[in-house]
Amino acid sequence: MAEQLLFTLNVPTNIKDEVVDALISLDCISGFNLKKIEGYSKAHSEYDIAEQVEGYRSLYQLEVHILVTQLQTIKTALTPVFKYIKLKYWVTPVIESGHLGLNMDFK
Repeated sequence: MAEQLLFTLNVPTNIKDEVVDALISLDCISGFNLKKIEGYSKAHSEYDIAEQVEGYRSLYQLEVHILVTQLQTIKTALTPVFKYIKLKYWVTPVIESGHLGLNMDFK
Protein backbone atom coordinates (compact mmCIF):
# COMPACT_ATOMS: atom_id res chain seq x y z
CA MET A 1 0.00 0.00 0.00
CA ALA A 2 1.15 3.55 -0.69
CA GLU A 3 2.54 5.61 2.18
CA GLN A 4 0.18 8.54 1.43
CA LEU A 5 -3.56 8.13 0.94
CA LEU A 6 -6.59 10.16 -0.02
CA PHE A 7 -9.50 9.25 2.27
CA THR A 8 -12.81 10.18 0.62
CA LEU A 9 -16.13 10.12 2.46
CA ASN A 10 -19.65 10.91 1.27
CA VAL A 11 -21.64 12.62 4.02
CA PRO A 12 -25.39 13.39 4.18
CA THR A 13 -26.05 17.08 4.68
CA ASN A 14 -27.73 16.58 8.07
CA ILE A 15 -24.54 15.20 9.71
CA LYS A 16 -21.91 17.30 7.92
CA ASP A 17 -21.21 19.42 11.01
CA GLU A 18 -20.63 16.34 13.18
CA VAL A 19 -18.14 14.92 10.68
CA VAL A 20 -16.33 18.26 10.37
CA ASP A 21 -16.12 18.58 14.17
CA ALA A 22 -14.75 15.03 14.50
CA LEU A 23 -12.01 15.67 11.94
CA ILE A 24 -11.06 19.15 13.11
CA SER A 25 -10.40 17.71 16.57
CA LEU A 26 -7.68 15.38 15.22
CA ASP A 27 -4.09 16.54 15.65
CA CYS A 28 -2.81 14.11 12.99
CA ILE A 29 -4.38 15.95 10.04
CA SER A 30 -3.68 19.51 8.96
CA GLY A 31 -6.89 20.04 7.02
CA PHE A 32 -9.32 18.61 4.49
CA ASN A 33 -11.51 19.53 1.53
CA LEU A 34 -15.30 19.57 1.59
CA LYS A 35 -17.54 20.01 -1.44
CA LYS A 36 -21.21 19.63 -2.29
CA ILE A 37 -22.10 16.77 -4.63
CA GLU A 38 -25.19 15.17 -6.10
CA GLY A 39 -25.27 11.44 -5.36
CA TYR A 40 -27.12 9.18 -7.79
CA SER A 41 -28.04 5.63 -6.86
CA LYS A 42 -30.38 2.86 -7.92
CA ALA A 43 -31.20 2.30 -4.24
CA HIS A 44 -33.74 5.04 -3.51
CA SER A 45 -35.04 3.61 -0.25
CA GLU A 46 -33.21 6.19 1.87
CA TYR A 47 -34.16 9.17 -0.32
CA ASP A 48 -36.75 11.61 0.96
CA ILE A 49 -39.63 12.68 -1.33
CA ALA A 50 -37.77 15.69 -2.77
CA GLU A 51 -34.70 13.56 -3.50
CA GLN A 52 -36.85 10.93 -5.20
CA VAL A 53 -38.38 13.62 -7.44
CA GLU A 54 -34.98 15.15 -8.28
CA GLY A 55 -33.40 11.72 -8.78
CA TYR A 56 -30.35 12.41 -6.63
CA ARG A 57 -29.37 12.97 -3.04
CA SER A 58 -27.55 16.11 -1.91
CA LEU A 59 -24.36 15.13 -0.12
CA TYR A 60 -21.02 16.53 0.93
CA GLN A 61 -17.83 14.84 -0.15
CA LEU A 62 -14.89 15.10 2.17
CA GLU A 63 -11.28 14.45 1.14
CA VAL A 64 -8.41 14.08 3.60
CA HIS A 65 -4.79 13.59 2.53
CA ILE A 66 -3.29 11.29 5.15
CA LEU A 67 -0.50 8.84 5.84
CA VAL A 68 -1.40 5.16 5.80
CA THR A 69 -0.67 5.04 9.55
CA GLN A 70 -3.45 7.60 10.15
CA LEU A 71 -6.23 5.67 8.39
CA GLN A 72 -7.46 3.79 11.46
CA THR A 73 -7.32 6.98 13.55
CA ILE A 74 -9.60 8.74 11.06
CA LYS A 75 -12.07 5.85 10.94
CA THR A 76 -12.10 5.56 14.74
CA ALA A 77 -12.72 9.31 15.15
CA LEU A 78 -15.72 9.03 12.81
CA THR A 79 -17.21 5.96 14.52
CA PRO A 80 -19.62 7.94 16.76
CA VAL A 81 -20.94 9.77 13.70
CA PHE A 82 -21.74 6.69 11.65
CA LYS A 83 -22.92 4.53 14.53
CA TYR A 84 -26.51 4.58 13.21
CA ILE A 85 -25.92 5.37 9.53
CA LYS A 86 -23.85 3.84 6.75
CA LEU A 87 -21.40 6.24 5.12
CA LYS A 88 -19.67 5.41 1.84
CA TYR A 89 -15.89 5.91 1.86
CA TRP A 90 -12.89 4.85 -0.17
CA VAL A 91 -9.13 5.13 0.04
CA THR A 92 -6.95 6.04 -2.93
CA PRO A 93 -3.15 5.81 -3.03
CA VAL A 94 -1.35 9.12 -3.56
CA ILE A 95 1.60 8.67 -5.90
CA GLU A 96 2.98 12.16 -5.47
CA SER A 97 2.04 15.33 -3.63
CA GLY A 98 3.54 18.75 -3.03
CA HIS A 99 2.94 22.44 -3.58
CA LEU A 100 3.16 24.45 -6.78
CA GLY A 101 3.86 28.12 -6.61
CA LEU A 102 6.20 30.99 -7.31
CA ASN A 103 9.89 30.34 -7.91
CA MET A 104 9.40 26.62 -8.48
CA ASP A 105 12.14 24.82 -10.41
CA PHE A 106 10.61 22.17 -12.74
CA LYS A 107 13.62 20.29 -14.12
